[in-house]
Amino acid sequence: MRPRVLIYSPDYHTLGSMIAAGVLSKSGCKVKQTREPDTAALAKADVLALSLYSTLHLMDENVRSMVETAVDRGLTVLIGGPVSHVPDLVLHAFPDAVVVKGEAETVLPEVAQVLKEEADWDDVTGVAYRHDDETVDTGWPPPADLDGPSPLRVPKRLHEQDIRGANVYIETHRGCPGACTFCQVPEFFGRRVRWKPVEAILEEVKALMRGGARRFAVAGGTVTTYGDSDEDFVELLRELSNLVGRENLAAPDVRVDLLNETLLEAILRYTIGWIFPGIESGSDRVLKAMRKGINVDTIRDAVWTAKTMGVKVAGSFIVGYPGETEEDFEMTEELVMELQLDDIFVNIAEPIPGTELCREILERDPEEIPILRPGDTLETEAGDRSLQLQLTGFSSLSRPIPLTDDVFASAEEQARKDERKVLRIVKFLKEAHERGVDVLGGSGP
Repeated sequence: MRPRVLIYSPDYHTLGSMIAAGVLSKSGCKVKQTREPDTAALAKADVLALSLYSTLHLMDENVRSMVETAVDRGLTVLIGGPVSHVPDLVLHAFPDAVVVKGEAETVLPEVAQVLKEEADWDDVTGVAYRHDDETVDTGWPPPADLDGPSPLRVPKRLHEQDIRGANVYIETHRGCPGACTFCQVPEFFGRRVRWKPVEAILEEVKALMRGGARRFAVAGGTVTTYGDSDEDFVELLRELSNLVGRENLAAPDVRVDLLNETLLEAILRYTIGWIFPGIESGSDRVLKAMRKGINVDTIRDAVWTAKTMGVKVAGSFIVGYPGETEEDFEMTEELVMELQLDDIFVNIAEPIPGTELCREILERDPEEIPILRPGDTLETEAGDRSLQLQLTGFSSLSRPIPLTDDVFASAEEQARKDERKVLRIVKFLKEAHERGVDVLGGSGP
C-alpha cells in the first residue's frame, strides 16, 4: 500500500513541513502539500498531516474544519511541528489525532510503516494518541543526524511567500544553549547545538531555489551559534552569499552576548546587513526573570558596536512579562530612546506551552500579569504598553517616524491584534489546565 498523504502547513510552507514531506516521500508515501485549506485534495487523501507551529493553530477554524472533515471520512490524522512538544494539549483539541513528536527524520520513517500497514503505533517511538480515554505516549524520538542534507520535498512558487521579508527560513543548526523562559527552541531541540555541514546546507538551498525561492533568512534561534568557531559562521555566510546573492540573504536573529566584530563584519559583508537582537527589556530585573543571560550594559555595548560598524539594528522587545512593573516599563522606554535603533518590534509576552513563561502565567496571581490587568487605552495593561513602546520607538529611531494619525492608528491596530492573540491563547491554556490537561509537560531530547 502506498498511502496518500496531504500535508497542511497553515499560511506558509515552512522548512519543517518540507522536511516532513521529503521524509514521507522517501519512506514510500505519495505526498501533496498545501498552505491553504484544501477539501478537494483532502478527498483524494488517506492521511491528513498537519505541521503546526503556533498554539493558535489548535483553535484555528480552518485547521479544525480540515481535521473534522478528515475524521468524518475515516482518514488518519497526524499532527506534528512545535505544538507536538505538549501532546496532551494537542489531543485535548483534537482527540482523534496521532501526535508525532520530535524531529521528522527519526520519527516519520516509523510512522510511514504504520501508514503502509506494516507496523502498529505501539512500535513507533515518538507518538502520542488517545486509547480508551487515556493518553498513550511512546516517548521522545532520538535527535536527527545532521551530517547531510535533510530530504526535502519542495512545493512550487515559494517566491510568493513572505516571512518577515524572506521566502523561506533555512536551517543551519538545531538546539540552543540559552535558557530564556519564553522560548521553546531548547526544549524542543535540546540545549546541545548540532549543525549541518555547509555543503549540506547549500544543497538544501539549491533545492529551495528550484522551487522558486529567492530570498532567504537563516533560522536556528541564534544564528551565530553555528559551528565550532567564528570562522565556521563566516564561511557559512560567505558560501550562502555566493550562491544566492548578499541582497537575498539575512541572518537576523542574534544574541547580544554572542556578537563580536568578526561576526558582525561577516553579517555586514555577506548579507543585507541587518540584525534583530532580542533586547526584550530595559530592566535588568526583568531580564533576569526571563533568564536572558544578558544585562542592559551588554545590550548597549553590542548595539553601539554594530551601529559603529554600519550594521543596521532592529531591536525586538517583549512587554507585559509577569511581574513587570511600571518602573520596569519606563526603563525599557528610556533604553529605546537611548539606543536610537533602526527599527523596532514589540510583542506582548506569549505563553508557549511547555515553557516557564507558560507556567508563570498559569500559576502566578493574575494581578502580577499585565495581560490580565485592565488597560486605560486598550483592553489590557500589556496592550497599553505595547502601543506606548511602539510610539516611543518610532519617534526615537535613527530616522524618526513622525507620529501622524495614520502611524498612531497602525500602531494601535498592531497592539490590539497582539493583545487579542495573547488573551485568546491565555484563555485556551487556562481552560485546558483547569480541566486537568497537561500544558506544562513535554520533556524533550
